[in-house]
Amino acid sequence: MVSKSRLLKIKMKLMNYKKIILFSIPIILAISCGKKGCTDPVAHNFDPSATKDDGTCFYGLDESSASFSFASTSNPNVVVFTANNSNAECSWDFGNGTVGSGTIDTAEYPFAGDFTVTLSIFNSQGDASSSQPISIDSNDLSLFDNPLHLTLTGGISGPGYRTWHIDSACDYHFGVGPPEGSSPDWWHAPANEKPGVGLYDDRFTFHLVGYKYDLLTNGDIYVHNTIGSTFAGAYENLYDWTAPFDDMPNESWDLTTDSVLTLSNSAPMGFYTGVSEFEITQLNDTSMIVKYGHHDGTLAWFARYVPEGFVTTCP
Repeated sequence: MVSKSRLLKIKMKLMNYKKIILFSIPIILAISCGKKGCTDPVAHNFDPSATKDDGTCFYGLDESSASFSFASTSNPNVVVFTANNSNAECSWDFGNGTVGSGTIDTAEYPFAGDFTVTLSIFNSQGDASSSQPISIDSNDLSLFDNPLHLTLTGGISGPGYRTWHIDSACDYHFGVGPPEGSSPDWWHAPANEKPGVGLYDDRFTFHLVGYKYDLLTNGDIYVHNTIGSTFAGAYENLYDWTAPFDDMPNESWDLTTDSVLTLSNSAPMGFYTGVSEFEITQLNDTSMIVKYGHHDGTLAWFARYVPEGFVTTCP
């Protein structure tokens, strides 16, 4: 027969077990019902408040994700590039001054040389890039479908570039007219009308290899009066504004078959009106005339350039 004291001890133990069980149930429930998410601290989407991993962790892309292959076509100067990752947006830098997009793209290399091609990719997992060298053995000038490329840059018989400047010695070296017009019908500058404003000492150099554009400002540029105040340190000068402005070397240029010249990073090419696209209306080895817009679309500007070192003959 069990004594009363023994029964009392058994009863006390049962009560303690009951308390432990009752205390543990909320903890178990909390654990089983905790917030779901990514619990891996090294993952991109780590959630420090998550208590239960839901399998959504992702770890981004590495360089191998942006690998690519390339092969020449029947023309060794025309190369097809293929990204090995078809589940990402692709952006190409072909190393020759041109860019592309898409899983598969083609680049033309008119000149012999060594180039570095870079593929950049991105998707929901992140972004990555990789680069490879490519060598082109010989020139193929037949790839220039626009002869203006050669005239603008001086072709390959010279140094490979041509430097232009405003033809300040002649009337009509720049002026303004209606947007739909083809000449500066509203106003034009007589010869040397704007000395000392930061216009006549600017130099614009176009390189054939790599489509490189170098802007030499000699410290300042001339800008339209409606945007002059947006340039730090600018001041009024002969009706418009002179603005401090650093050189812009190693920019790029693009010239379409409809003679529209585009400069990278909004680089100026003379009197600045807030645009960086210029329609070439005349181009030969001794002069260039361009038409370009105004930042608000209300005007058309015109400018005449001559090559560095050329003794101009006014039209």
